[in-house]
Amino acid sequence: MRPDFEACGQEFVQGSRDTYSHYVYNGSVHGVLRSAEAPLITVHGCRALCGTGTAYYPWKDSSNSITTWVLPIIGLLVQAPFESNKAWATILLLARWIGSPIAVLSYILWNIKVTGKCALMVDMATKYDEYPASDSEFSIMRDSLYILAIMNQYSVSPGMPPVEGERLLRLALFSNLLPLPASRNDRTSLVKRRVELATNLREDRKKGVVPVFVSFLWFVFSLGLSIDLAFSDIGTNQTAHNLAIGFLMGWLPILVLASTVDRNLVSADAIRTKLNRLISDVRCALLDPDILSTYMHDTKTTPEDFSWTHSLGNQDYFPTNFFTGFGGQGRSHWHYGVAHPLLAGIESKFMADYGRNWLNTGYAARLAIVVGSRNINGLKMFDPRMVWQILASLFVIGGSVGGAFVLSCKSLSPG
Repeated sequence: MRPDFEACGQEFVQGSRDTYSHYVYNGSVHGVLRSAEAPLITVHGCRALCGTGTAYYPWKDSSNSITTWVLPIIGLLVQAPFESNKAWATILLLARWIGSPIAVLSYILWNIKVTGKCALMVDMATKYDEYPASDSEFSIMRDSLYILAIMNQYSVSPGMPPVEGERLLRLALFSNLLPLPASRNDRTSLVKRRVELATNLREDRKKGVVPVFVSFLWFVFSLGLSIDLAFSDIGTNQTAHNLAIGFLMGWLPILVLASTVDRNLVSADAIRTKLNRLISDVRCALLDPDILSTYMHDTKTTPEDFSWTHSLGNQDYFPTNFFTGFGGQGRSHWHYGVAHPLLAGIESKFMADYGRNWLNTGYAARLAIVVGSRNINGLKMFDPRMVWQILASLFVIGGSVGGAFVLSCKSLSPG
């Protein structure tokens, strides 16, 4: 039977003197009940007079919580970067986002940082007030780094040798003189493929940023309204519980907004097929003795520089698909991406010495990137600076959830 707190409260206050003296609370009061007017009843007295049943909020208060928080939260969730036509994968992804938001936000923030580093390198490749033409060396480098930023959201085959995999990616992304098997006489065939691929990737990027920001503004408005109600009516704890709900899910709009900046593609599998096709063609070109000999002659390199290419023919190490799946935005555990090892090598080998307008010496820059800049750890490289993204995620989500628990503990439930 549900207790009637108003009826048992009147029985406590207006009842017999023995009942009042037996159940009255005379101790110190902490928390939100400090300003409550006497008399106060003990827990034992509340159970004796009101029973031990469950009392529910009135529908008026419950519907207020639903319209204030549940609907805005659902509006935010439907704007999250799900993949189309993958119902089961979407359910698992939603469970991962809600169950491990710190890890997911760390991955998203790290990919945003890597993408920003690609953009910074493109900006540093030319003079400050210079606007190169669409067919310039700058434009070609911009396409290469843009493709690399897209590749960073995909997972590679776990059995792939990290050093050889990194060097293969360098050639596929930054070489301008390697002819592909389908067009042996065209030295610019690889450049044309990258330009075409970058154009397709830009066209296939998801749009719809405005609805996400509208949902975020509605969530912020609801949070501000709950804060105002909670502090304007101190005696009612239902508004405090609404505020606690807002704090508990306060990290969700941050995660959705961050994933909007780190927007995934319309069809991740279709883009993965295009990326794998490009890398596969480059691998076949490196395995062709005639093409490799011509490339070494054009770049004035030696067979020792390409001794690593012998392992490219091993299907166990280098299967048909270089990228195995879309792992960005927390979809796979310990996803680090392939971009940062390449960017760190380029930065330390060439950019650190030349600074702004580092692409002015185009041939020397590309030769240093493709051949001279080598990371001994390959694609398996961890940068301690990623700890900052982890700490930022811990601060955002831990502070939001911790504030909700503190507020709930200080606001006692009815009865």
